[in-house]
Amino acid sequence: MLSRFDLSRLEPVALPEAPGLRRCAASDALVAACRLGAGPASRPLLEPWGAARIEWPFGAFHVRDPAVARRAALLLDGSWAMADAGGAGRLAIRAKALVADLAWWRPLAEGDAWDAGLARHPAALAGFRPRRATLVLVDGAAIDAEAARVIGALEAQAWGWPRALRIVVCGGPVPAFARPL
Repeated sequence: MLSRFDLSRLEPVALPEAPGLRRCAASDALVAACRLGAGPASRPLLEPWGAARIEWPFGAFHVRDPAVARRAALLLDGSWAMADAGGAGRLAIRAKALVADLAWWRPLAEGDAWDAGLARHPAALAGFRPRRATLVLVDGAAIDAEAARVIGALEAQAWGWPRALRIVVCGGPVPAFARPL
């Protein structure tokens, strides 16, 4: 519960060293596409063990510009808010995320933090199960037959997950499993 996400499969998306553009129309469109159908991801109050209700548990997109995907990841996972907050503000943001994680009866809200990370080796995502709504960035050059097979298997498993997963392929040709944005 205290880790951001599965560090054995994902790397954090790094904040840019030089301040620059935090959002653009393309990153806003990607964030909206990721949020679409990711909720409510809640369970009845008296059934914490029950299955979560998620409209669309798995989605795969393609963007030509990797910077757009990085901006979207930093918006969704709250990195920009953490960077702007002071010490007490960072603690409040983390506490809010932990409370949201523990409140199984509460629907996923627009401001809830997602996990977001870069999968350098997409085949290593085999068996991945998101603990929080998750955005995974994949370099288009890393998509091979094995990676496509693993991503297909994730899609098949998604209906049993407690949270939604979004895969964004960055650059390269549009794979058959991804919707271009």
